[in-house]
Amino acid sequence: MKKIYLLSFFLGLGFLSLNLKAQNPYDTAAYKPILPLYRDVLGDTTVISKKNMPQEKQFEKGQYIFPAKPKNKWEIALNGGGLFVSGDVSTKGGWGLGLDVRKSLGYAVSLKGQVLHGTTYGLNWQGSTGLANNPMLTRAHPATDYYSNGGIFYYNYKTDIDEINMQAILTLNNIGYHKVGRERKVNLYGGIGGGAMIYRTNMDALDANNNRYDFVSIFTNGSFTDRKTTTAALKKIMDGTYETAAEGQPDQPKFFERVTKPVVTGSIGLGFHLSRKFQLSLSEKISIVNDDLLDGQRWQEHPGLDPVLTGNFDTYHYISASLGYFIGGKSRVEPLYWQNPNDYTYDAIQTLIKKNVDDLVDTDDDGVVNKLDKEPNSEAGAIVDTHGVTQDSDKDGIPDVKDKDPFSPIGAKVDGDGIPTDADKDGVPDYYDKEANTNPTGLVDANGKTILGGGGGGGGFWWLPMIFYDLDKDYIKPEMFERMKYVATVMKMYPELKIVATGHTDIRASNNYNDNLSLRRVNNAKKYLADVYGIDASRIITGQKGETDNLIKNLPDGYNEKFEGQQYYNRRVEFKVYDPKTDK
Repeated sequence: MKKIYLLSFFLGLGFLSLNLKAQNPYDTAAYKPILPLYRDVLGDTTVISKKNMPQEKQFEKGQYIFPAKPKNKWEIALNGGGLFVSGDVSTKGGWGLGLDVRKSLGYAVSLKGQVLHGTTYGLNWQGSTGLANNPMLTRAHPATDYYSNGGIFYYNYKTDIDEINMQAILTLNNIGYHKVGRERKVNLYGGIGGGAMIYRTNMDALDANNNRYDFVSIFTNGSFTDRKTTTAALKKIMDGTYETAAEGQPDQPKFFERVTKPVVTGSIGLGFHLSRKFQLSLSEKISIVNDDLLDGQRWQEHPGLDPVLTGNFDTYHYISASLGYFIGGKSRVEPLYWQNPNDYTYDAIQTLIKKNVDDLVDTDDDGVVNKLDKEPNSEAGAIVDTHGVTQDSDKDGIPDVKDKDPFSPIGAKVDGDGIPTDADKDGVPDYYDKEANTNPTGLVDANGKTILGGGGGGGGFWWLPMIFYDLDKDYIKPEMFERMKYVATVMKMYPELKIVATGHTDIRASNNYNDNLSLRRVNNAKKYLADVYGIDASRIITGQKGETDNLIKNLPDGYNEKFEGQQYYNRRVEFKVYDPKTDK
């Protein structure tokens, strides 16, 4: 009947585990990068105790590097399995039932308390003749005096065990580095602890009529030479009532008339995560007792003249399956031995990486990341400002990327390509033209006025603007672009015209340095006209004068804020129409 109960228990556990595994307790869409992240809930302050809340607040403010430990659930479990004694008598096995209560102290260590009740059996298939030292089998107990009546006994026992223990459990694989905690379905753990146990051992020494068994006939029968045949013969004559108390230890403490002993326990096990509320565990626990009478036998078979005890104390093993239930409510996370604290670390790293990647995305490839781009879909190749907005330098409504004249005068009327209109086709845009409707075949100056005479390559004598530079710089500033356009316009009007460009500096720095600086300035101006406006570089005659021909003379050789405005006018490139008579 007991075997039927045990079979029903394990079948029930298996059926329940199959049903629980069929469920999908994890909706991955519910997991968002909210930190910290636990296996079963998002980590907000509802799972933090009042005691740990100050630490959590410090963590959220960046004043402490570790988040507070969350409140976590308890586990309560029913277990059942096989109970075995390892001693001097061969075990036949037995059964055990128990109750476990487990609570996490941290992510790796937890405490588990257990109460256990079980019964285990044993039978030696080889008969014993060294009975003289066992008081239960000698004249001290006439009814079971096998020593004086044939001298043969087959040791057997039935031992009832009750135990209470507490173990420190170390979970070995929940702290991982390559898998999200909620994907881990199996935990490996080991434990060590101690407690107390009480036991009572009986033996089957008399039949139903309280007579001794005829063990001599089995012992002397030559056909019973192996375990199988001998055990079968013993079962035929023994009634299995275990009516006789085995040898005990009368000087030991008793509890409910049973021997009481301290016990040291160790265990290993596997936990299987079934759902957010259930866990199935398989484990083996060994209990070490300073006692050699759990199986009712402690004497060596043939010690010689003096009685000798067997060499080792008895131990017992409990191999069990348990079904655990997590209790605690919604304000607690699953037990910490099912959590991976590295989930928080890696989730934080991934969130920061993704944030950095997102912050650097530039959809329109204009050099301004989307986070700062006020125009995230600018046309390819468009020149944009620091906010990603397409530039229209001359404010004519045509973006620079499409504008064939991106620096036309502000307010000038332009055509669809951004080129200022020229109604009389004299080469001077209407915006600058001071003389509308001039003769298309006549010569005009840069202001569109008719001119007389030829000089200097047919362009007449007119003023060309200078451009100015910042201190110790040789690039052309944007505010000088309009002047460069003016020079280019004149040269386009008169393709035969040549100009002379001369570079200058202020008086600061050495003569050699200033000669080189003025040369760089004039060469950059020449290159600008060629690159931007397509002017033939051979039409531009360059020279440099360094600091030798300043517009404003007698300025101090050094920085003086009072004179910086005047120094500015000496840092220049001058343009004038080439005159073959005077310019060599």
